[in-house]
Amino acid sequence: MKIIRVFPTKTSMTPVDDYAFYGLPPFKQFIPEHDGVHISTVFTWDKEKAEMLQKNWQEVTNKPIFVGGPAYDDRGDGFIPGMYLKRGITITSRGCPNHCWFCSVSQREGDIRELPIMEGNIIQDNNFLACSKEHRLAVYNMLRFQKSICFKGGLEARLLTSWDIEQMRSLKIKELWLACDSHNALFQSIPTIKRLLNAGFKQNHIRCYVLIGFEMQEEEHRLIELYKAGCLPFAQLYQPIERKEYNHEWRQFARKWSRPAVYRSNHNAL
Repeated sequence: MKIIRVFPTKTSMTPVDDYAFYGLPPFKQFIPEHDGVHISTVFTWDKEKAEMLQKNWQEVTNKPIFVGGPAYDDRGDGFIPGMYLKRGITITSRGCPNHCWFCSVSQREGDIRELPIMEGNIIQDNNFLACSKEHRLAVYNMLRFQKSICFKGGLEARLLTSWDIEQMRSLKIKELWLACDSHNALFQSIPTIKRLLNAGFKQNHIRCYVLIGFEMQEEEHRLIELYKAGCLPFAQLYQPIERKEYNHEWRQFARKWSRPAVYRSNHNAL
């Protein structure tokens, strides 16, 4: 079936093919032949826009229109490469066994569930390392035929075993993304960064999501310590279900700590 996918917000991961549209529909003559329209909504604050887009698209097509996505608690079991994510991005598991207060994954998707493995060089699982060893090995074997490999979902530092590091060493890794969402997580992240460096990975390989938006002084300390440990931290402002607007100071702080070229230029001061 030929499905048009409509995205209320364009991100670096949304598809760019001829059947992917962003926002309002074009004139009818520019809409390809299709069997239906899916409005894929990632962010809860885009739900109102998604439902408005449903009405807009109903004016230019008589085909079925479906509104869904993570914002509507879609568990995402039926992953199709290139459908709602850009080609090359793959998801091999859904859910997470953790119940972090700042994350809705466990509530929306439930516990970890392993999916059939589809080819791709960017692993976007919520918690890949929580999968079974057999599943992880199958993913590593798939990745042996890929280039510029990224683990983008946020690897849980305490679950990264020596066996996993050895498997990753045999791959053409571009980026390994850890997650350090609290001060306590720092004590798990720093030893893991050191192990990755000792295994031969460079600072450019090791990235780390850092949740911010609460106590700037503590969060800057965490970012500095991660950078000094040998990774490239990337600050992410916390967003609850209802979108939170941050003041200029917070936005500037997040901007600085999401651009390595900026904070690297001040590395002597760190």
